[in-house]
Amino acid sequence: MLESVLRANATPLYRAYHALPYRLQNLLTSARGFLLAKNRYSDSAGRYLSELRSHESWNADDIAQFQRSELHRIITHARATVPYYSGYPALQLKVPEDLQNYPVLTREDVRANSCRLVSTAARGANCMRVSTTGTTGASLQVSYSEEVARRNWAFHMRRWAWAGVKPRSPRVTFFGSRVVPPDRRVPPFWTHNIFEQQTLASIFHLSDSNAPYYIGFLKTHGGKVLEGFPSVLAILADFILKTGQTIPMRVIFTDGEPLYPALRELIERAFVARVFDLYGNTELCGLIHECEHARLHVCPDYAFLEILDENDRPVEPGREGFLVWTGFVNESMPLIRYRIGDRGCWDVNPPCKCGRAFPCVVPTITRDSDLLRCPDGRIFSPRALNQALKGAKTLRFCQIIHEQPGQVLVRGVASHPLASEDIMIIRRNLENILGKSVAVSAMLADNPIVRPGGKIPLIIQPAAMKDQVAWRNSGAASSASARPAERSSDTFPPNGI
Repeated sequence: MLESVLRANATPLYRAYHALPYRLQNLLTSARGFLLAKNRYSDSAGRYLSELRSHESWNADDIAQFQRSELHRIITHARATVPYYSGYPALQLKVPEDLQNYPVLTREDVRANSCRLVSTAARGANCMRVSTTGTTGASLQVSYSEEVARRNWAFHMRRWAWAGVKPRSPRVTFFGSRVVPPDRRVPPFWTHNIFEQQTLASIFHLSDSNAPYYIGFLKTHGGKVLEGFPSVLAILADFILKTGQTIPMRVIFTDGEPLYPALRELIERAFVARVFDLYGNTELCGLIHECEHARLHVCPDYAFLEILDENDRPVEPGREGFLVWTGFVNESMPLIRYRIGDRGCWDVNPPCKCGRAFPCVVPTITRDSDLLRCPDGRIFSPRALNQALKGAKTLRFCQIIHEQPGQVLVRGVASHPLASEDIMIIRRNLENILGKSVAVSAMLADNPIVRPGGKIPLIIQPAAMKDQVAWRNSGAASSASARPAERSSDTFPPNGI
């Protein structure tokens, strides 16, 4: 499949793409947009979306019955086609709690067994492999098929519907796609995907000197749907509010990072629109959507969620625990009882006024990070620099330390003897992103730098912390997503999903 070829050759293709004239870059962005749209908006995707919308009328019994059936289906499929699960015993799933007879799968288990977790029914040209780094900087490989991608996109279209947005509505995207060359100093910092009425903007060229260009760009797209990483949209919001202006947009969709309350307030004030947040993951094994009444609903037709304590026992409603997912959508790489590392609690408030019986949760904010400010004025969010870590397989943690202007240290914690090779690859990736104005060094350490409350930030910049916008609320719980959706945006040409 062409998509698999593009992903496998992303680095040389990016070099070729960046060397092209701007008009041809737009053409290639739209060409890939055509391929994505053909899959995302096919007749079967439309039928699946209609089915998902019908699920919104389910009651608690309907949800329980569906989840029992899906758990049986995915476990049967995994035992029959996935080498890792070949020794798992058959289960009589009379109630979902019977699932507790299976062991909890950790992120380290998935990293070490990523090939053995791929279904034999999904291997071949139709199986795509992507990397995700998550909150720790430790990468793992995830597989899924074109059909899985289509079903996953249908859930995103249902999310849009909750905000009153139809498929292919004009939108502006600020995710991690490298849409223009990294050394470009003047606009345009964006390209266009005509087949989805989408404009993809670079998150790698944000700076005080470029702020007027970005503000002018957003003004020309006022009233459209805006989507992106919370930290990136907050940087843009800060640019806008400093001018004493606002730029009204239609609606805002965030995911990929925690949406701290202060970030939400800043973004909504600058863009005069409601934010709808999302929690997801590249493993495609769990999904939480924010509804019209600002409650976060687990999608019970996407996955089965358990919230467990440190001994893998269920916690009481309102008590924090680990989110443990069994996914229904990604049959290419089914994950059963996957403890991805995030925390949260069951929402003890009354049923949501939206009328949906989907369970409500409160993910806990577990990730904290600074911004990276370069001597030339550029500002990098955690998700911008997270792109440099994609594909590293031998690091348990990786952090970026910026203690002095113009000097950055990549600090990794090894999980394999070959970690020194990966950390040097990350160093070169960062040099390509940051440019010649920043010197990048690298080292291996025994443990990550941990902040109070157990937070392990990706970027640490002590000297600049006091200059940053007071975005973060240090409280434990928030009505926002707890960690990145871990999308893989290192694709060519950029898709900016």
